[in-house]
This record gives sequence, C-alpha cells and structure tokens, in this order.
Amino acid sequence: MFMSPLGWYWVVVPLAVAALGVIVVLRGFGHMARGRGGKGATHLVVGSPLALIGLGAGLIALNTQTFARLSHESDVAKISIKSTNPAEDRYELTIQRLDAPNIAALTCRVQGDEWEMSARVQKWKPWANVLGLDTTYTLDQIDNKYFDAARANGKPITACDLKGPPPAVDTYVPQSWLFWLLDRSYTEHRRFGSAAYMPNADGAQYKVVMTQSGLNAEPVNEAAEKANAARP
Repeated sequence: MFMSPLGWYWVVVPLAVAALGVIVVLRGFGHMARGRGGKGATHLVVGSPLALIGLGAGLIALNTQTFARLSHESDVAKISIKSTNPAEDRYELTIQRLDAPNIAALTCRVQGDEWEMSARVQKWKPWANVLGLDTTYTLDQIDNKYFDAARANGKPITACDLKGPPPAVDTYVPQSWLFWLLDRSYTEHRRFGSAAYMPNADGAQYKVVMTQSGLNAEPVNEAAEKANAARP
C-alpha cells in the first residue's frame, strides 16, 4: 500500500531497472554459451550493476513505503480518555488513527498521570525532498507517564503497541540490509524518536499531530483543556 499517489514510482522504476539488468545478464550468459565471449562479458559487465543498483534502490523504496508520508503537518490520531479507577490513576484510552482510516480504533488501559505517544521519524536530504521524498514516520507505542520522577518510581509501566504488523519486505530481506543500503544511498538526513504527552482526565479528548520537527499534541475539548491547564 503506497502512502501517496507519487509513491509508486519509487518502487516500480528501480525494480524495472533491476529487471532490465537481469535480462542483460541472462543474455550475456547466452552469448557465452554460444562461444561469443566478448559479447557475453560486455553484457555481464553492463547488466550486473544495473541489476544490483535497481534491486537495492527498490528495497529502499519498499522500506520507505512502510512509513506514513508527511508533507508539512498531518493529523496522526485522536485520543479519548475514560477513567476506570480514579483512586489508582487507571484510565482507558481509545486511539483512533487519523492518518490511516482503515485501521480499527485501539483500546489501551494505562495507569498514570499522563499518556505518552512515541514515533520513529525519518528526515531526508534536501535533494531527495525536491524529488518528492518528504519526511516519513511510523508510530511506535502509547504508554504511561507521571508528573514527576518521584511519583513514577516503583510504579508499573503500562503500554500498548502501535506499530502494527511488519512490512512484507522484512520477511524476505533482513532489516540490517535495508539500513546498510540507506546508509550508503545518501538520501537520509537523520532518523530519530519523537514523543508527545498530555494529562489523563475522564472525558478528555486530544489530537496528536506530526510536524516536521516531530510529534505534538493538543486538547480538543473542555475536559482536556482543563486537565492541561491544571498540570503541575
């Protein structure tokens, strides 16, 4: 599934180049089998780099398509909170993805003063942005947080996974290979983690937004605004 209308060519074009390279290599073996060593060697010299470069670029493109694409600013999720045990600071969070409408809402039970959502973000080189490769991200998890370290010490960690199933390409190609290709493609500017958090309160609703600098969160109803204003 491509995250934008322009995303398809980042995969199709490199794989087409790889397919052309394979064809040239096979023709080279054919020439050598017929005793045409010169032609065969030429085809192998030309086809092998085409196949390897095209395949490598295609794998990088497939990897980037597992991240949601961001142009300037994008709504990521809406979080609705229900208190289940005020005495123990237990809450039920409903997370509705706004950037992927086909994903069902997730219910997560946390214990703490605040919720925190994290994500992995990739920023690309300026020349890659010009070609249409904008900042990309993938959500990581949502977990609990306390107003200060003293309250947090000794308290349980409660969290829910937001990653979803791994991309199909990971089944066939090790992640270490993809990272190696990215490091040598000179397209990635940097990769970093980002998080946003807001206080838990019964009936509060928040919206999480991804900006070029990372995640941000904002209240969207009165209960959330009051909880945020009352935060120590």
